[in-house]
Amino acid sequence: MASAKATMRLASYGTLAPGKPNHHQLAGLKGRWLKGVVRGHLYDSGWGAALGYPGLILDENGPEVTVHLFESSDLPAHWERLDEFEGPGYVRVVVPVNTDEGVLEAYLYSLAPEASGPHP
Repeated sequence: MASAKATMRLASYGTLAPGKPNHHQLAGLKGRWLKGVVRGHLYDSGWGAALGYPGLILDENGPEVTVHLFESSDLPAHWERLDEFEGPGYVRVVVPVNTDEGVLEAYLYSLAPEASGPHP
């Protein structure tokens, strides 16, 4: 179960980040953006791959992956819509994000195992 603060944070490594093709999904929400890092592996899988945005499979021993961390009290009212937007190829999970403000818990859309296929 996610903490209350995690429900107000989204870590984006792809199309939802500022300046990216699907940022409009978050543009109407009030909040702030921070830079952060998670650990995992990027794969050319999922619907974002066709746009040049690979899917992420989290791995605490994997390489660092830069993310944009959105913090907004508006997010809890939008998770259902964002889940539908991301679709069955991605699963929303809680992840620790390393930021200049310390480690913050946030949601992140990870590549769903059934969508990613086998990986080394």
